[in-house]
Amino acid sequence: MRSVRSLALGILIRVERDRAHAAPLLDARGASLPRRDRDLLRAVVKGVLRNAIRLDHVLARHLDRPVEELDAPVRAALRLGAAQLLLLDRIPSHAAVSETVAAVKEIAPRGAGLVNAVLRKVAASEERPGAVLLPGVDALDRLAVETSHPRWLVRRWKERFGREATAGVLAADNADSPVDLLADPLVGSRDEVREILAGDGVRAVPSEWAPLALTVEEGDAIGHPLVRSGRLAVVDAAAQALVELVPSADVVVDLTAAPGGKTRTLLARGRARRVVALELQPSRAVRLARNLSNGLRRSEVLVVLGDAARPPLPPGRFESVLLDAPCSGTGTLRKNPEIRSRLRREDFGPLASLQQELLRSALDLLAPGGTVTWITCSLEPEENEDVVDAVLAGRADAVRLPAESMLLPAALAPWCRPDGLVRVLPGPENDGFSALTVRRIRQ
Repeated sequence: MRSVRSLALGILIRVERDRAHAAPLLDARGASLPRRDRDLLRAVVKGVLRNAIRLDHVLARHLDRPVEELDAPVRAALRLGAAQLLLLDRIPSHAAVSETVAAVKEIAPRGAGLVNAVLRKVAASEERPGAVLLPGVDALDRLAVETSHPRWLVRRWKERFGREATAGVLAADNADSPVDLLADPLVGSRDEVREILAGDGVRAVPSEWAPLALTVEEGDAIGHPLVRSGRLAVVDAAAQALVELVPSADVVVDLTAAPGGKTRTLLARGRARRVVALELQPSRAVRLARNLSNGLRRSEVLVVLGDAARPPLPPGRFESVLLDAPCSGTGTLRKNPEIRSRLRREDFGPLASLQQELLRSALDLLAPGGTVTWITCSLEPEENEDVVDAVLAGRADAVRLPAESMLLPAALAPWCRPDGLVRVLPGPENDGFSALTVRRIRQ
């Protein structure tokens, strides 16, 4: 059986080389591990990805070339070892070094000597990443290194959100996210679900974000039979709250539905009697259908394989469309920390072009008086209000709904601007999201 460090190194290499996402790899690799090893695997991988900029800053002091010039396996191994030495107190230094070197020998044996030498230097001379910065480093650089976020992103957030709010976002991005569950009424009321979980050692408390949201405070919720069987779904509490913006309708179209959390929330909350769930990729469509089937809602969902930009659905027929648009994901850097190293300032433009195409298609599906609920997990205006305004500028048949005409749940009311934009910043209990509602008017 491969060691935890070998599994971690393999995941980190896949994330960098193949641009894979860490979360599904952690789920797959950790499924057969004892809980202690599974927790360690998650801690070291997330620790590396959340702190790569800080770790590289420390490693650079012990290398004779830039970290970026190293081979990918060697770079990943150095970060892996440094994360154990500097971020995880429970791992002895000798184990962090020796087991990381053993792991890199399996993949890149020629780099093992360099990894061993550098990690021994780090173990002997460093206390924590970012503790000693170069003289003359300005406050913005210091904040970017200490929180391990790209400098340009920290700057734009400070300009948009202010110093205090940005500090809160950066801190939230670097904390472990709680596990939130959707207390599906098919299993029981929220209180009944809490009692079932508590009987098996999982303590969960009602979330103020959404009526069916439970936040796990203690115990292994992911390993609980109700979650493993799919009868209870893991759905971020703030995401559940945003579904409250979707007007109730007999049929709701979920244009980008996989993996199905918002579809299940729509049905569990009674926002729709049936959902038409669209997904482009066959493998994701299969996963979507399986997730919804496990949730015992097969008869309430029609899974359609198709492109949301050209949906194979009749135009002008639907009262309500949910469009959870693909985006940069800047509101989810806690759950998807690999985004930090991939995102570039110039990425927002191409994404916005795709988003505009999707929104036009969503509007074409609406009957007069119908609404599109626009949601992204991005905090950036280029991927939200700018996209919506650009599309509406070319259409006389649709308008943005202002705040006073929207039915806002209590948790979202403080985050809503008068123009109807809901922007939830990441916090201790939630990821970040943006949302808008657009109505097709009668002509």
